[in-house]
Amino acid sequence: MRRALGVVITMLVAVLALAGFAVPASADAGDEIRNFKIEYVVSADGVLHVKETIDYVFGSTGRHGIYRDLVTREPYKDDDSKDQEYQVSNIKVSTPTPNVSAEFTTDTFKENNDRNENTQIKIGSANSTVPGTEATYVISYDVRGALRNFADHSELYWDATGSAWSAVINQVTVNVTVPQGVTQVDCFSGEAGSTQTCPQKSVVGQQGVFGASQLERGQQLTIVAGITAGAVQNDTPILVDPPNWLERNGLSWFSLIGAGVVTAISIVLAAVYAKFGNKDQRYAGMPPGTFPPDGVAAEPVKDELSKDQLPVAFSPPRIPVAEGGLLIDAKATTVETAATLIDMAVRGGVRIDNTGDSQKAVLLNPAVATAPHEQALMSGLFPTLQPGSEVLLKRGAVGDNTMRTAHTSMITALREQVKQRGWYLRMPRAGGGSVFKNGFGCACMAMIAIWVFGAGFAGTITAAATGGAGRAVVIAIPVIAVIVAIGIWIGIRGRGQRNPAGRAVTDQLVGFEKYLATAEADQLRFEEGEDIFSKYLPWAIAFGIADRWQKVCEQLVAAGRLTPDPVWYYGPSYYTSGWTAGAVGATVASTFDPPPTPSSSGGGGGSSSGFSGGSSGGGGGGGGGGSW
Repeated sequence: MRRALGVVITMLVAVLALAGFAVPASADAGDEIRNFKIEYVVSADGVLHVKETIDYVFGSTGRHGIYRDLVTREPYKDDDSKDQEYQVSNIKVSTPTPNVSAEFTTDTFKENNDRNENTQIKIGSANSTVPGTEATYVISYDVRGALRNFADHSELYWDATGSAWSAVINQVTVNVTVPQGVTQVDCFSGEAGSTQTCPQKSVVGQQGVFGASQLERGQQLTIVAGITAGAVQNDTPILVDPPNWLERNGLSWFSLIGAGVVTAISIVLAAVYAKFGNKDQRYAGMPPGTFPPDGVAAEPVKDELSKDQLPVAFSPPRIPVAEGGLLIDAKATTVETAATLIDMAVRGGVRIDNTGDSQKAVLLNPAVATAPHEQALMSGLFPTLQPGSEVLLKRGAVGDNTMRTAHTSMITALREQVKQRGWYLRMPRAGGGSVFKNGFGCACMAMIAIWVFGAGFAGTITAAATGGAGRAVVIAIPVIAVIVAIGIWIGIRGRGQRNPAGRAVTDQLVGFEKYLATAEADQLRFEEGEDIFSKYLPWAIAFGIADRWQKVCEQLVAAGRLTPDPVWYYGPSYYTSGWTAGAVGATVASTFDPPPTPSSSGGGGGSSSGFSGGSSGGGGGGGGGGSW
């Protein structure tokens, strides 16, 4: 029953494009393709028959298989008002490697308002793993719309490997067979836009033969094979109109208006719940931010105070800044990671070097990291924990998840610490996770079951039988809208619920945030010689007011009351370098963002010839792949 319910919910939510697509886990850093052999056979009717043999080496054991992404739609390069389709069909997968699963599923992933589309072939079984670290996969499929037509010839101008592999390609060879034989060839390798010619390109026995080696992540092989004019039919691009807004969302105006009205009502109800439900607890009869004396019991009551009613605090509670960041807004993101790294720098564990063009963190003393989340971050950034180790504060390149992994490890440890503190009756939902990931709870499951199976399933079927599709939509859309409202309810509950102790610490955090956000330079309380700017900078980053904090402290620097350059910073004079406190936080935070998604096709498509101004990624097709 529960599993069936999940299927129905997934289908309904997908109708209104409320659900995203799950992308397989990225490949290990050590993944490589030892040999990538591609055979293209163009038939007289213009169909491209493809056979790919991939000798894959996994970076670690325990992998299930690989996935192959094929570009099936992209904006038409010669006319942005049109899209170009590559119609992929007849997909088959096999493997000569013993005990390796050749099972596969296909999914479609869209972006850019559905104008870019990939078909993903996911090979392997979730119930078994590849024995060892090597396997060979043979993938075959047909493509319509791959050819281009010119007055004196036709051609296959094709991004053979695609640039979006998360594995390096040690060797790739491509053989092209066409009716009446290949007349001329060209080939490009490298990142998108590269005009570097391939090491191997020739016509051998009327076949086009191409090859390259050592293609790094983000690089690809693009081939051009000339075909005698008139030798093939259907040699022009398949052009279609871009999907309009309603088509992209599977809607009509009637359903849009109906869904909008019901959804608006549902959101109002959810807002009422947000205002009056899911309230924190606080100690009855105690001032905000305080705890009852030892041995004195205080009754927990619902928190009815607003932020304006909480007093200013002149110092933060004695907890790590990351714990404070999670506690104050129920979220732990790269901001908390950035604040923790700067806090480690302020305490002498790390130095931040600024060359003007780039920034890096240099490990000075790993022993400064005492809390588990700090140790997780340091181990992730500096695996050897050797003083002098450096890491560039820059978002990882395509396929490089090192920094993101360090962030994830820190957040995992942080959430466990906060849980052990006992500040929550119900912990906040982990950031980035699906609201459907861990189930709904009895009450929510009952509500969804009543609506979907009662009003939704039975009502829609009855309405369709008695009044046609229009009446069925009238029933179905409110059901979907209610599910959306329940999703909002789940999201609100996902913020967690603090107990009186957690609320008291949060009151202190809110009070200190007020202090940093409103105090002027002459109102700051600090000891002579104390670097108050650095002391509270991690907190300002966590609160999102780092630039404001710097401007206040800059007045103290001008008055000679603060040192102009923090001891944890090395580079051009800090206050004149242009690298503001806000930029420090933003730079460090972006370091831990996920690496960019590779471009699906490298900007190819169109009808221009690869023999005049061709480049890597300039052809049709493309895509990429990896392991899972």
